[in-house]
Amino acid sequence: MELIRVSPENNIYDELSALDKKCVGSDGWSAESFESEVKKNNGIVLCFLDNTNVIALLSGYFAEGEGDITSVAVDENFRRKGLAQRLVAEFEKLLPDSTENIFLEVRESNAPAINLYEKCGFEKLSVRKNFYINPRENAVVMIKNCSDKFLKE
Repeated sequence: MELIRVSPENNIYDELSALDKKCVGSDGWSAESFESEVKKNNGIVLCFLDNTNVIALLSGYFAEGEGDITSVAVDENFRRKGLAQRLVAEFEKLLPDSTENIFLEVRESNAPAINLYEKCGFEKLSVRKNFYINPRENAVVMIKNCSDKFLKE
């Protein structure tokens, strides 16, 4: 297994989209959305490859002291192996030193993901009513404070 930061040269957008839609459903990102995120100056897309297959991914971005994780997906055959936790940790390493907080939204019913994010240091901040469309569901907004991470090093 290899962890990579996706670059425009990788051209694995269809594979990223297929995994995201397999895990998330119709709300999953399109290949074009992943390509757009990769090409942004502040976009970060990471994935684990098993040979040439995308088995886990994380997309996010940063702006003005904040990071935002927009999607995390792990193939069902590779879950509970620490891949998502490693992706979150790598995302954090790539953020600018000025990042104070990281945000994400997660389906209210997705207890395993909420537990994972809490293990990664995130806390529940609020609820966004009817954030997800198919099926309609609330999102839990989570936050991780990073402003003291450099004091600990």
